[in-house]
Amino acid sequence: RSLAPSVDASPLLDPPAGRHGFLSVQDGHFAFADGTPVRFFGVNLQAERALPSHAEAEGLAERLAQLGCNLVRLHHLDAPWAARNLFDPAFDDTQHLNAASLDRLDYFLAELKARGIYVYLDLLVNRKFKAGDGVPGYRRLDRGAKAVAQYSPRLIQLQKQYARDLLTHLNPYTGERLVD
Repeated sequence: RSLAPSVDASPLLDPPAGRHGFLSVQDGHFAFADGTPVRFFGVNLQAERALPSHAEAEGLAERLAQLGCNLVRLHHLDAPWAARNLFDPAFDDTQHLNAASLDRLDYFLAELKARGIYVYLDLLVNRKFKAGDGVPGYRRLDRGAKAVAQYSPRLIQLQKQYARDLLTHLNPYTGERLVD
């Protein structure tokens, strides 16, 4: 049985994502730097579903485009309960990115971008700090440390490092950094 949709909304998208510049608000509406107005219709993908294999990434990006989605929220990339997340399990900290997971993310981002699909990344959701992170009382913190993550100098430092590492990492499939 064919998985092709009876309606293909992908011609409504404006690939590649980012071609009109950064997003801002102009006169109370979303618009890109060049003045192009935009509305978003999107979905959430969480945990390991946000880090698909290369083959899965291609099919998923294509299907989302066919459905007319132009925004994907990648949620729980830091979830310790997921089959895979962005942290390298070889370390007793959450300061090293997992190369295999990062490659999956990079490839997926490239597939989404090529189809005109934008991405919203959550940077702190379920991060479970470990002994090597140097966080006092880390065992007592809830996942994401949301009650204290805004006030603890060490947690703020770790969040900044993670954001810097992830957002300034060069995606080999797009040739760009997320921050750009």
